[in-house]
Amino acid sequence: MKPSRTLMAVLVFILLPHYSYAEKLTLEDLYKIAVKNREIVKSYQLEKEKARLEVAVQKGDFLPSLDAGYKANKLDEDSVFEKEENSEFSVSLTQNLFAGFKDRSELEISKLDNDLAGYSLSSIKQDISLQVSTAVLGIYQADSRRRVAEDAYRAYSEKYENTKLKYSVGVAKKRDLLIMKVEKDDAEQILAQAENEVRKTLNILKRISGVKLSLENIDFDQFENLPVFDSFEKYITAVFDKRADIKILKSKIKKAEESKKIARASYYPKLDLVLAKKFTSDEYSAFDSETGEDESRIQVNFGINLFDGMKKYRKIDQAFIEEKRAAFELDELETELSVSLENLLLDAETAEKNLFVANEGITEAKENLRITELSYDKGVAAAADVLDSIYYLSRARTNKIEAKAGIFKTWFQIKRLIVDYPEN
Repeated sequence: MKPSRTLMAVLVFILLPHYSYAEKLTLEDLYKIAVKNREIVKSYQLEKEKARLEVAVQKGDFLPSLDAGYKANKLDEDSVFEKEENSEFSVSLTQNLFAGFKDRSELEISKLDNDLAGYSLSSIKQDISLQVSTAVLGIYQADSRRRVAEDAYRAYSEKYENTKLKYSVGVAKKRDLLIMKVEKDDAEQILAQAENEVRKTLNILKRISGVKLSLENIDFDQFENLPVFDSFEKYITAVFDKRADIKILKSKIKKAEESKKIARASYYPKLDLVLAKKFTSDEYSAFDSETGEDESRIQVNFGINLFDGMKKYRKIDQAFIEEKRAAFELDELETELSVSLENLLLDAETAEKNLFVANEGITEAKENLRITELSYDKGVAAAADVLDSIYYLSRARTNKIEAKAGIFKTWFQIKRLIVDYPEN
């Protein structure tokens, strides 16, 4: 039975770099591996767990509080009210009945903080997904440029060997041979640099994903079919609906509203119900049967703050400022994201045009090379013309690589902008 891709990703995560696998990894597989490997994700997950626990803490304010205490006293001598030795044990159950709705607002803020932690976790996962896709695209680019450099070096080498053979029989000039040698050596250096770039881009992916991969481990077939871009209107709707940073600012506005309610809660009285049981004795044991006494009491505690140095008013002012600040930041962010999306779509349009031109350029460069080679073989064209034709073809192929990479790079950035990467 063929293993599922999810199972493959899990196995790769556990066994890399020691496991050699037959099935290649897609971008989605690499997303999952990177998210599971990165320590920063684990840090955000802990922050999310901490926020969840804070919600549970705030819910505790709605439950009664049970307290118990014991006191043992030793005096110099008996007093009017106390014996030389006495003790007290008390237990009380306290339930808040009203606190100006402060407890409700604090619970709501803890829930908003929990949401904020979730948005931040989602955002960092999306960022890592973009990093992974960009890194894999960089490897694809580098390997494509390496193949172009390899083909160019092979072509220059063949021309050099042919010219060397012609020179040995007196058909080619020494100058032509030297020109061919110089270009071949230059192409060899370019090929070495291209191979080095492949290794460097693989190292970048290793840093992002936490695992070491080779070209054979990555599925590049996903770059064969070009993405299809949608309209600005559809994308911008997704941006405003799904972006974590927008949700964070909206949650901050709600938090500021709840903070105002907490500050206003001090305007209202506080009301507690207390059920208490107290045991006293003239001995150190509060439960002494001969001298012990017990008392049961029900209390309703009512209190209200009359003056706190104007703190409540200043706290309300602070909450108003925080609310306005978050609203300004939200407007600024929405404008910035809208312009970024518009520019990305312009980049996509330009890259698509460049790809069309590059495809035509390759066709023309191939034909130019064919004609030039025939002319050179007939002694009509110079060696430099052949070398130029090889260079033009390599440049046309490189232009296609860059244009195609530009399309995918823009596509990945738009996916991040509209939060379209898979959630792990």
